[in-house]
Amino acid sequence: MKKLLKRVWAFIAGVFNRLEDETKKLVPVAINVVQGIKNVMDSPVDDVILTIIETAIPGEADDILIEKIKNVVKEWIPKILMDLKMVESIANIQDQNEQLKAILAQFKLSSDETKNIFYHGLSCLILEKLADGELSWSDTIAINEYYYKNYVKK
Repeated sequence: MKKLLKRVWAFIAGVFNRLEDETKKLVPVAINVVQGIKNVMDSPVDDVILTIIETAIPGEADDILIEKIKNVVKEWIPKILMDLKMVESIANIQDQNEQLKAILAQFKLSSDETKNIFYHGLSCLILEKLADGELSWSDTIAINEYYYKNYVKK
């Protein structure tokens, strides 16, 4: 079994290493967006999107990448979370930031398993969208898992 896992990780590492340099830069951003969501859930903030972006891109970053991340976060996080239909009343909140706060407050009450599924899937979706079609859903799963295990959870 260990030999099989080593071969699987070697394959995933190969996929990661063959990525274009620009796409490789997006992998930690996607993971960091999810970390930013976790931070927002643990400590209430005034501007949810700004906090997520600041976690995703610490320090100086180019405006194009910041805008791209902001658009992905604004479009996809509420869409996915609303699709989960956690609380119907949240749909009536007009302010997007307040809506995100309410959604994340509800999500915080979910089981650890549900949170893990969400975090994993969200990081894959974010990477897929940021990569502009260069990566398939399957690629993002493998790449994010490899990156998380080898760089985040070291």
